[in-house]
Amino acid sequence: MTIVRLLIIILGSLLAVARADSAAEPALLRSGDIIVTGPELQQFLLLLPETTRAETLASPEALKIFLSKIYQAKYIATEAERQGLDQTPKVQAYLMLQQRQVLAEALREKTREQIAAPDFTQLAREQYAVRRDEFQLPERFKAAHILKKVGCDCEREEKRRQIEQLRTRLQAGEDFAALAKTDSDDTRSAAKGGDLGDWTHRDKLVAPFAEALAKLEIGQISELVETQYGFHLIKKLDYQPARLQSFEEVQPGIEQRLRQTYTQEQLKKQAASYLPGADEKYDDSAVEAFLRGQ
Repeated sequence: MTIVRLLIIILGSLLAVARADSAAEPALLRSGDIIVTGPELQQFLLLLPETTRAETLASPEALKIFLSKIYQAKYIATEAERQGLDQTPKVQAYLMLQQRQVLAEALREKTREQIAAPDFTQLAREQYAVRRDEFQLPERFKAAHILKKVGCDCEREEKRRQIEQLRTRLQAGEDFAALAKTDSDDTRSAAKGGDLGDWTHRDKLVAPFAEALAKLEIGQISELVETQYGFHLIKKLDYQPARLQSFEEVQPGIEQRLRQTYTQEQLKKQAASYLPGADEKYDDSAVEAFLRGQ
């Protein structure tokens, strides 16, 4: 939702009050018959996220931009009122719904603040103890490669010969990264000396590549490896074995999830308490009469 649309919605509820008070307040912005006053500005600033509010108040220029948006929204709402749109049944229903939604959210926010929170740290420790498999990190690798792509069977032997020549040059002491930059058909990694980037896992790699990589020591270069992409020479850059994350590593994430789940459960309970009670009674004849009138 754009900021102007948001301001229009809010102004639909506030415009009458704002017009009554604005005559006694100095105008921060005036154009024609429309003015924006300090109290109006304060109302809208309250609704902005903290970072956006700070940016808006950072300079006179930024504040003027925001004032112009308030002015635009106020002008649009005033014109809608002039045309009597605020008196149409649909707009009246929409304004009523907006007011109720704002009040409902205010009540939810108050409930959040009043919720008596359990000891989430202890609950997190209990969850960590019984769900350890979720916190197991698989082994991971960093790798580089030189690729000779094989587009068809007709070029397979030629590509094999090329990659074998590169293997011979590496054995003779040439630099892997330098050869990758000049001879690899994987242009994306070639620009980085064959480096495939961040940590990766076995299940992210094609099987022959993953199997060859797993057998290497850090810094070691593989024999020729064939995949559906062509022929590779693989260099293992780094390796971390599978391990269980410590509680301290995962504690913030567990506690955040527990807190969110608990808060949502409490809000659901509160919402359910506002449903009709055991004494609910519908007027069936009135319901049927309403439906016939539609």
